[in-house]
Amino acid sequence: MKVKTITQLNIRNSPNKNNPRTGILNPDVELEAEKFEGETLKDTVNGTEVESSEWYKDASGHYYWGGGLSVVNDLPDKKEEEIAAHDNSLMEKTSITTVVKKKIEQVVNAFETGSATGDYGELVKYRDYSDPETKSLIVQVTYGRSQTTEFGHLKALVQDYINSKGIYADQLLPYLNRIGNKPSLATDDVFCNSLKDAGKNDPIMKTCQDNLFEIKYYQPAHNWFTVNGFVLPLSLLVIYDSTIHSGSVLPFLRKRFSTVLPVSGGDEKEWINNYVNVRENWLGTHSNPLLHATVYRTQCFKKQIEQNNWDLIQKVIANGVTIV
Repeated sequence: MKVKTITQLNIRNSPNKNNPRTGILNPDVELEAEKFEGETLKDTVNGTEVESSEWYKDASGHYYWGGGLSVVNDLPDKKEEEIAAHDNSLMEKTSITTVVKKKIEQVVNAFETGSATGDYGELVKYRDYSDPETKSLIVQVTYGRSQTTEFGHLKALVQDYINSKGIYADQLLPYLNRIGNKPSLATDDVFCNSLKDAGKNDPIMKTCQDNLFEIKYYQPAHNWFTVNGFVLPLSLLVIYDSTIHSGSVLPFLRKRFSTVLPVSGGDEKEWINNYVNVRENWLGTHSNPLLHATVYRTQCFKKQIEQNNWDLIQKVIANGVTIV
């Protein structure tokens, strides 16, 4: 069944509050999960004391306490187009609907892998990790649906996959403590091929990747978007892309223009337009030539701004892929 978090909720590997948490889900996150009975837990949820022994388990083997979740109707009798129309009708009240979120993720997937759904098995090797010790760029593995990096969150992904008992867990286990340490594993064919095979052949890896990109990238981007007073879908797309591609909304780029954030009274469209422009200039003139070719991302955003596609209702052409 489909459930949604109604508060910040721990992710655990068993239906037991004493089991160490493996992550946190923010409110309003939807997931597919199966209901189980587990340890009774009492906690305060949004100001109300809740006691429940219900737990929910997702496809990757993670457990979530039922007291922090609500069941969402799957709407099995409705066509996808009808659901989309319903979601779009709510745009005025909730700008980031599930349809909008999906489109944002598809655009970034297309930027990263050339596919709207993302290529879960894609593995590339770029000389783009800035080694703090040598002050030089070294090659690293970049992998998955929206491309996480060897010196970034790849270890967390592989750890989750091993914990979830994926098909290729035994092949990847010996490498776990080497991921994120020098030398890079980019030259290790067993490691790289195991990752590629897992992404192509094992649904558990796909679930682990979806969870990782939700927790490590989308949620932080959405939180920054919300806290700083943004409301428009195109703004979230720009912020999420910057989080995926550059790790965050880069503070040093924000200092290159004077428009204040919407939360402080600034104009949202002006702020986004300025950030896109300074980010394009930075990418196009960076000392690492690999970044020069990535200005297609900011050029895509500038096209949406030009077309006044702030609600992302119009089609978006991202890296040659049409997202409708």
